[in-house]
Amino acid sequence: MRFLILTMFISFNLFAQEGLKVGQDSPVKELTSISQESIDLSKGQSILVFYRGSWCPYCVNQLKLIQAEVISKLPKATKLIGISVDKPVIAKKMKRNHKITFPIVSNPSADLLKKFKITNKVSDELVAKYKNSYKIDIESDSGQTHHIIAHPAVYIIKDGKITFADIHIDYKQRTPNDEILKAIK
Repeated sequence: MRFLILTMFISFNLFAQEGLKVGQDSPVKELTSISQESIDLSKGQSILVFYRGSWCPYCVNQLKLIQAEVISKLPKATKLIGISVDKPVIAKKMKRNHKITFPIVSNPSADLLKKFKITNKVSDELVAKYKNSYKIDIESDSGQTHHIIAHPAVYIIKDGKITFADIHIDYKQRTPNDEILKAIK
């Protein structure tokens, strides 16, 4: 029985961590930020930081640390973009409240998460628990009932190709900022 449970756990994690791999083409060539800024991923270098939502304290902490530790060290032409399923009004509030200067992309439909293969479907029971116990309303924040959020992930895309990919199934784990900086050199 232990073997079966362990096998199921390992299989789930291997499947869930699939994501797109280094060397693959980016499935997206252009993004539009919540401030209507067009971001070209087919030229130059871009860092995409996928996060669960502004309701997630681990996500907000990651974005704040990136703001404090990474932004000033990026080569001038490198773009850094945060992406979540938060609807624009929620994403704008988070960006303003935490003084995030880099572009944020609102993706309530989760199509970007699907294209990068980093979707995490939250169970109906957990959605209800978040709402009732923690006052976190995933449906209200995204405006959707699909309950899809991102596995925390960082992708670096250079001239349309993925050059770095780091996906975390454990929502408490994040790509260290020094790894991001080393990967863009």
